[in-house]
Amino acid sequence: MNPTMQIHPGHGPGRTVGFTLELHNFNRSQRRSHLPPFERHVFVCHNVRPADAPRPSCTSDGKSDLHTRLSQLSKEAGLAGRVRINKSGCLDQCEHGPNVVVYPEAVWYGGVRPEDAEEIVREHLVRGRPVERLRIADACLNARNCPHKD
Repeated sequence: MNPTMQIHPGHGPGRTVGFTLELHNFNRSQRRSHLPPFERHVFVCHNVRPADAPRPSCTSDGKSDLHTRLSQLSKEAGLAGRVRINKSGCLDQCEHGPNVVVYPEAVWYGGVRPEDAEEIVREHLVRGRPVERLRIADACLNARNCPHKD
């Protein structure tokens, strides 16, 4: 039997648009052979706001030396094909920016500068140890009240 995929509109409280993806008749090896085998995904915020916006931006011009540096260093560390460094839109942690989040661990970094990239790659991406000095406190993530918010 050929593998099939069905997409269904999502329903539920608070959901305006959503979809459910169902994979039928795919065994684990078939699914894996079609997906990149990344161990981690790193998202680097590239959001830009006007200078007079009420919330800060992670970049001033939509370019990111941080993203470039993380990509370069991860390749130099031999992580190509294992770790994916992605540009992202707003991660909604603006007061802590520039922001980086690493999945699957869901480790959020804030106030990250290009010179921090080497430590993130060496400690977190290579050795599996998050860089504690850059982590955003769990109590501050998506919180209404945080010492960093006005």
